[in-house]
Amino acid sequence: MRHQAGATMAKEETFDLVIANGRAMDPETGLDGIRHVGVRADKIAAISLTPLSGGAVLDASRHVVAPGFIDGHSHGANDAFAVKLGLMDGRTTQLDLEIGAWPVDRWYDRLKGRSQSNYGASVSHLAVREEVFGGFVPATGNFFLEVWKAKGFWSTSKASERDLEHILASIEKGLNLGALGIGTPVGYAVEGMTAYEMNQAWRLAGKHGLFATVHGRFSSLSLPTEGLLGHLEAMANAQMHGIGLLIHHYHGQVLSQVEETARIVDQARANGMKVLLEVYPYTFGSSIMMADYLHPENYKKNMGHDYGDITLVRTMQPLTKETYEAELKNSPGATILFEHCTEEDMLKGLAWPSVCLGSDSVPYIDAASSHDNEEGATTVPYDYPFEAAKGHPRSAGTYARVFRYVREKKLMSLMTAVAKSSYLLAKFLEECGVPQMATKGRLQVGADADITVFDPETITDNSTRENGALPSSGISHVIVNGQSVLRDGQIIEGVYPGRPIRRPFASA
Repeated sequence: MRHQAGATMAKEETFDLVIANGRAMDPETGLDGIRHVGVRADKIAAISLTPLSGGAVLDASRHVVAPGFIDGHSHGANDAFAVKLGLMDGRTTQLDLEIGAWPVDRWYDRLKGRSQSNYGASVSHLAVREEVFGGFVPATGNFFLEVWKAKGFWSTSKASERDLEHILASIEKGLNLGALGIGTPVGYAVEGMTAYEMNQAWRLAGKHGLFATVHGRFSSLSLPTEGLLGHLEAMANAQMHGIGLLIHHYHGQVLSQVEETARIVDQARANGMKVLLEVYPYTFGSSIMMADYLHPENYKKNMGHDYGDITLVRTMQPLTKETYEAELKNSPGATILFEHCTEEDMLKGLAWPSVCLGSDSVPYIDAASSHDNEEGATTVPYDYPFEAAKGHPRSAGTYARVFRYVREKKLMSLMTAVAKSSYLLAKFLEECGVPQMATKGRLQVGADADITVFDPETITDNSTRENGALPSSGISHVIVNGQSVLRDGQIIEGVYPGRPIRRPFASA
């Protein structure tokens, strides 16, 4: 959608909400100027050069008024505490597209009428594998929240012809139930998922005119397991079946080859392929002990790191060879932080104009219930103290951190950062079978009233490795479908304007 913005409105017209005097920025049309934004119901109804009247008026002087930030990589989308921190980081839409949901209907049903942000998910390829090989089905549909209860068959089991039939039937069932695409984090199933299985699963995305997402097969700089080769495998599969492809946190897999990879993807896009790279602004990730790429033969040899570069979140202590082996045996699902690329390479990937943002946010750990030999709760209550929760700082600070980099490092233009936070992913999803996204990621008349208002001079991430749940600051207002969920920097409790981002489906 490309509506002309900036028309003067009649003074007598009244809106439900007016955001006055802000620097309105729309990446699609290039609008960048002081405007007054009028919201009626759940839509942007006016963008005016002259003041507007409204039932509620928010003064956005010296602030940017931007499309609500869209996070396509939120494993916390089904977790109230994580969603709250995402909103405080400006994210009005939080989607779990990497690991995804299974069963899909159970995941969506759990959030109906009780989410503060918009929500949606792909169908989880790994969770389907766990059901086929281990009989485990997540009670909430959130495989990430319940992965600790699974036995890991999803990682190491190779599908027989009959197994693959079951896997493909379940994936198609998930697509028929409204999943947005197919999430295939093959980097967690290197020993189990064949190239053929991945290819045939993505054939179903082509059948439905959708997209797939990937955590690449390899995290490595060494032949024959270059991270770039893993991404080329995914691109070949996607191109063969005519689907879109979202490559998550690509810097964590390709390491020092961020520019080469981005250049190849730009070339593919110029040739008509729908492919998008994603990055988060950190040099370390979060995962579980049993992750394939953290095995010493890969992490040491191919990624150039050692045991001490892995931190056990439960204790916030670096591992040794002895503690690594003990944890892997006793707590294979334990949450860890691990170093991957350099700061220089991360910044190169972050600054590349066509690369979008994604937080890879994960549910936090309840520090009070964690003990030396157990993980503690895999999520925390909505009102849990921010300073007590343990987890990766990206879950709370990804988007504010990027805008801080814009201010402090002059890494990119402010408009480019807004586009990376909203429009790039919205446009990709719109082109890949999710028509709801045509009215998101834009600040235009007729667009959904998902709006983030922030001060470009003060927006800052406060979360750190040690205090991963400290909320971002400098974001004054967040509006979801026309309703305020953050006002003057404070979350508004008890309001749930979030709506499902979901493809049409037929009830059983």
